Amino acid sequence: MEHSVYQGKAILTSLLAAALQKPRRAFEYGCVWPTRTTLLTSLIAFIVCIVAVKFSFDAWSVSEARHLPRWLVNLSGQISWYGKSGWLLWPIAGLLLVCLLAGARTVSRFDRLTLSAVSMRLTFLLVAVALPGLLAAILKPLIGRARPFALGQDDVFLYVPFAYFRELLFGTMAYPEYVYGSMPSGHATNAFAIAIAFGALWPRLRPLLWTFAVAIATTRLIIVVHHPTDVLVGAAIGTLGALAIRNYFAARRWVFAVDATGHVYAKPGPQLRDFAGVLMRLWRRPATKSTVSGFPEADARARS
Repeated sequence: MEHSVYQGKAILTSLLAAALQKPRRAFEYGCVWPTRTTLLTSLIAFIVCIVAVKFSFDAWSVSEARHLPRWLVNLSGQISWYGKSGWLLWPIAGLLLVCLLAGARTVSRFDRLTLSAVSMRLTFLLVAVALPGLLAAILKPLIGRARPFALGQDDVFLYVPFAYFRELLFGTMAYPEYVYGSMPSGHATNAFAIAIAFGALWPRLRPLLWTFAVAIATTRLIIVVHHPTDVLVGAAIGTLGALAIRNYFAARRWVFAVDATGHVYAKPGPQLRDFAGVLMRLWRRPATKSTVSGFPEADARARS
């Protein structure tokens, strides 16, 4: 038991130390980050796009969506549920915990490397999806945009910053986020973050993942809980957030590598059968009891 606890602490300490280390460039190749001019130009273009969509499509979208067939609205509501991140993040967190616990028991170098590689990939998926979603959740009450018809009318220019906190502390609304949490769309943020994160590891799945992201974003408009601009802002946060996490990992040569052109690609990793094999070997291996120091090797030498 003490041996497992010691190895568990060592793993967590190593992960924390690695997270704080400075970037290392492999073969002098580094991620190609946008220049300040490019970032400023892109930001201005995005703001112009948001303003244009607000005046042209926000009110029109809500009005047209209210005339859609009931079966389509019901189906969209069921599909929209998968825009929540919990159904994905909790299983990933559970698998990561299994890897950490298994790593505290394994003795084979191959098994340790396999569990380490799987753990880093799970950590990337967890962070790349969770952090953009957390940012969107923080921005919602700060922006305070009213959802369509939440207050009896659809005013696309109705913003009440910090109204969420006022209602939560002093108001009578049970769930103020349902009223003042329109921008950005959390579902769109999660969906596009999932598409980017999983697509970075498995490029062949990108067409399916992008279809999933667009479908989730569309359902939010069909069931009239968001305006188009809410979805666009959420999609931008999810996409850019997941890309930033990917580049952060690539700069430290975790999971990803960078070629001479600055292109980021996923390193070859263990196969599913390798991971399953490690777990099966640990499951079948009897636990070694220790009585001297908590370390089986040390105990064997002490008894000899």
